[in-house]
Amino acid sequence: MENEMMVGQTVKSIAGRDKNEYFLVIKILPEEKLVLLVDGEKRKIENPKKKNLRHIQVTRHVAKDLSEQMMTGSESGNREIKRYLKELNVD
Repeated sequence: MENEMMVGQTVKSIAGRDKNEYFLVIKILPEEKLVLLVDGEKRKIENPKKKNLRHIQVTRHVAKDLSEQMMTGSESGNREIKRYLKELNVD
């Protein structure tokens, strides 16, 4: 699963208190089988959620603009992430 995933990928939580909520991947930790997730609202860039790869469902949506900003080191704002996830119609 981690080979298909990239920074900026939209994922859906399938376990835990945040089940059925959508997040963006900001970092992939393949050795630990974890990803760091943000939603711009409850989980912000300053305090990302660590989530096991088994507890997320990868969607085909990638926030390309936001991921390019994350890759170049300029972090996207929480407001931009929140707006992207709100405008995204994934269900």
